[in-house]
Amino acid sequence: MRTLLLATSALAIVATPAFAAETPAQDQPAAATTTATAAAPADNGGIGEIIVTAQRREESLQKAGLAIDAVTGNDLAQRGITSSADITKAVPSLSIPQPGGNIASIFIRGVGNITTSSYNDPAVTPSYDGVVLGRGGGVFGAAFYDLQRVEVLKGPQGILYGRNATGGAVNIIPAHPEIGRNSMGFNISAGNYNAVDADAHVNLATSAISALRVSGAYSTHDGYNRDGTDDAKRGSLRAQFLVEPSSDLSVRIGADYTHLGGRGAGGSYIGGYIPGPTGYSFFPANLDSSEGFNTPAANAFRAQNIGAPAFGFLSAMNQDQRQDSTYWGVNAEINWKTGIGKLTVIPAYRESSDNSFFYGPAFNVAHTVEKVKQTSLEARLSGKTGMLDYVLGAYYFNEKIKANDEYNQEFVLPMVDYRHKTDSYAAFGQLTAHVSDRFRLIGGARYTHDKKSIDGLINNFITFCGGPPPALITPPASFGAGCATPGNMPYYPNFLNTGDTINWLKSNGWIAGNSTNQPGYQVFPLVNGVGAILKTYNPVVDSRTYSRVTWKASAEFDVTPTSLLYATAESGYRAGGLQMTESKTSYLPEFITAYTIGSKNRFFDNHVQLNLEGFLWKYRDQQITYFTVDTSGTLISSNENAGRSTIKGFDADLVVKPTRGTTLSAKVQYLDTKYNDLHLYTASPRDNIGCPFTYTGAVAGGAPVKDFNCSGNPLLFSPKWTVNLGAEQVVPLNADVELVANVNTAWRDSQWGAFEYLDFERIPAYWTTDASLTVRAANGSLALTGFVRNIENKRRDLAPQASPLGMAVGHFSAPRTWGLRLSGNF
Repeated sequence: MRTLLLATSALAIVATPAFAAETPAQDQPAAATTTATAAAPADNGGIGEIIVTAQRREESLQKAGLAIDAVTGNDLAQRGITSSADITKAVPSLSIPQPGGNIASIFIRGVGNITTSSYNDPAVTPSYDGVVLGRGGGVFGAAFYDLQRVEVLKGPQGILYGRNATGGAVNIIPAHPEIGRNSMGFNISAGNYNAVDADAHVNLATSAISALRVSGAYSTHDGYNRDGTDDAKRGSLRAQFLVEPSSDLSVRIGADYTHLGGRGAGGSYIGGYIPGPTGYSFFPANLDSSEGFNTPAANAFRAQNIGAPAFGFLSAMNQDQRQDSTYWGVNAEINWKTGIGKLTVIPAYRESSDNSFFYGPAFNVAHTVEKVKQTSLEARLSGKTGMLDYVLGAYYFNEKIKANDEYNQEFVLPMVDYRHKTDSYAAFGQLTAHVSDRFRLIGGARYTHDKKSIDGLINNFITFCGGPPPALITPPASFGAGCATPGNMPYYPNFLNTGDTINWLKSNGWIAGNSTNQPGYQVFPLVNGVGAILKTYNPVVDSRTYSRVTWKASAEFDVTPTSLLYATAESGYRAGGLQMTESKTSYLPEFITAYTIGSKNRFFDNHVQLNLEGFLWKYRDQQITYFTVDTSGTLISSNENAGRSTIKGFDADLVVKPTRGTTLSAKVQYLDTKYNDLHLYTASPRDNIGCPFTYTGAVAGGAPVKDFNCSGNPLLFSPKWTVNLGAEQVVPLNADVELVANVNTAWRDSQWGAFEYLDFERIPAYWTTDASLTVRAANGSLALTGFVRNIENKRRDLAPQASPLGMAVGHFSAPRTWGLRLSGNF
């Protein structure tokens, strides 16, 4: 059946353009607003229009000459998409792996980054209600209720979205208050795993010139893993007030709050790998995808197979995973029509706090205590003069991060405490020249200046056996060697500072009772005489500035009123950054240049839509994150710059509505990606990278550093083929009631999920299918839906990880879920 659907879609893509008819074009409005709706034509039952504001003006999706996917709030609700991870079901180019924690990793066509730390800037810019989010998690993942739409802009957005949008942008746009209308709506569903999802909104006409909209959502379900992880416990609240004192002025003020609880994202052990004379050999864990990290079976596998000496008596996780994160913000949008154009001002303040425990990849429990404060202000002037439409603007962004984290590794306790600050300023402009009624030229530029600073401290407690630490004696002693007897070495609890750690070691008799905490490096002999504990001391203080001009040039031609051709060349830039590592505290900016040619078409009186796009992206100095070692041999997660990469391919998007009640859709993406220059560097025993290597001549922790040449490999999360297929059939039962059947299925080709390029990090190709059956009132007031998601009941490894301790780890998609949903709109 799937083969037949694919063949039919391909035939339609080839054949449909032949039926286009040429008629005079129509001018498009250049007004800049942020409201949008989606409505089908009332007369012929054709394909509905989606109005987007991706170019800072209101326009039909079919008239926007850029690579964009948009999904309306109604479609999201119909498909049960309530989180950012599920939006990938509707957008083939998008991948959102979830390796754990609350920091979202977003990829578009292989461009993105595995964000392991709060100071890592995303390569795909998320925004909420017109406000760019410096961090990709939190409200981005929890805001999927009472929405107008979600827009996914593919490719660099270096002009109107600016800094860090090298891969694209994802815009979450909530439904706004409507003046003169009193209405309300709700969705409530229940399903397996004790799942309950509920959201509701109310719109109140508070006066003739004002309106209030309040909405909220709650979601909960049991863990999909046996240790209780991969659960949900989320509550959100949003309020907006809109006042329009005149036809020239509107002011909208919004506030939102979200709390994430439960245990959070988890994973399972896939197996382990050990070095051998011809490379690494892999052995399976024989645990299924729902085991989790903290069960008797998982802990037994971890204790018996971890790839380091004398670790055969590792303890179980010292506590359950726990998620406790809060996100809130206030923002406003002021629109004022003046004699020279419309002035739009968007001030915003956002704050997030996180106090969570999570299972590290084969480590024990990690603890993060972080607070992020973000202030931003954007001002735009848009209008028209003669043949020119213009958008001119300025942008300011300030972010302050305060973090105190620890990553428990049984006999090693790394602790980091830092303050990170970013100040960013930008000025931008975009001009659209209407050369004729059918032909337009667009050009734009943006200057961005970023300043970053970091001030922190890395402390490590490292237990050595057989003598003092290696750096202090010759020949060096071995970490962990000779201490296989249980009870000979301390298992560290989860402390966030050195003073508490030393007091615990004293009170439990591991070190002398008169030991004190001193600045700098210290050695504490173990009282039992087996070895010693080294406390490291590594301050990290640095500041850097980065500046860049990004540009855009494009052309649009209306072949007919319903057929558009466009071509675009655009550049993008992501600022360099600072990180909490001992040997390399900074990394460089990354740059991308993208070329796109596309066509958007409607045929047969608005009953067939065909959009085609070809693209070529050139990437330089991409920021990547992988495990390596610093000069002392200490394990670190480091941000580095890759060399060059090339991304090319095409998109085809077909929608056919042969009758008023039948809609068929097919989205196909072909993607060919390659690292032209990618070198990774590390030393034994952390050299688990599946690429050819040579020795560099450098030494880290006494071991020679290897240069792994991974050039020629594909980019991460870039499947060669991606296919989304959908079908909807509406059957009237009588004048007041109708039946709606929906089926959506998605194919993802095999893809790589981590930079080590080990065999288990290659995600196999897979299908995922969802279906629903709805009985609803013809006027849309009430609906009852039965749904099933992931009919195949296969949990896919969406975020594989190679633990530096020799373990293969996977983070999996949800199993089959099903339930009933009741919806109402009044």
